[in-house]
Amino acid sequence: MRRASVAVGLASCVFAVSVHAGEFDEAAWDWRAGDLIFRSGIDPLDDLIATSTGAKFGSVAILRASSGGPHVVYVDPEIGVTEVMLDEFISGLDESDYAAYRVSGGGDWGQSDSPISYNALLVAYGKPADLYRFPGGDAYYSAELVYLATLGAGVQLGRPVSLSELTRDSAELQDAFLNSWQENPYCQYIITQQECWELIRQTAIVTTDAIMTDPNLEKLFP
Repeated sequence: MRRASVAVGLASCVFAVSVHAGEFDEAAWDWRAGDLIFRSGIDPLDDLIATSTGAKFGSVAILRASSGGPHVVYVDPEIGVTEVMLDEFISGLDESDYAAYRVSGGGDWGQSDSPISYNALLVAYGKPADLYRFPGGDAYYSAELVYLATLGAGVQLGRPVSLSELTRDSAELQDAFLNSWQENPYCQYIITQQECWELIRQTAIVTTDAIMTDPNLEKLFP
């Protein structure tokens, strides 16, 4: 159902948000709406997953065009899907603390919003954060937001991986997925933590590592 919603958002993308002619100077690269920005320090579980997979960054966000300057749509673990100005999103970070990528062959939308950023804003904005990485529903986690927004634009980034595979060499990560397990949508009627794990272990999620290493991405910065 959610993929259908994203597709609807793409189909209804009939307008573009104008960007003032010098706003490209507000980033360290020649940015376009739909560019992806990777960084850590936003969601502890994202960062733990990144450590387990060997990824440099835990979270990923989507750049969008705005008459007030470039904005970033991302998932805050407390607020949910929200947006801030680009300079606020990377404030205090060195060049090595974040990276920008672009979907190859995704079209050059120039100084207008792209289907990728439009999908993220229209479909997901204001929705809660998915603390349990539960497939489906109206809550989102960082990599999922990007995965679905780009999928709605016709590009699949990354391959979902099961929790059992993801946590094979990390008991700490498995424990993190079982944190507050009684509240997990799959486990509300389960008696033990082990039973919960047996139910959720084959759940497949998308990681920032899978997205960042996808051949459909082109690195822009640094």
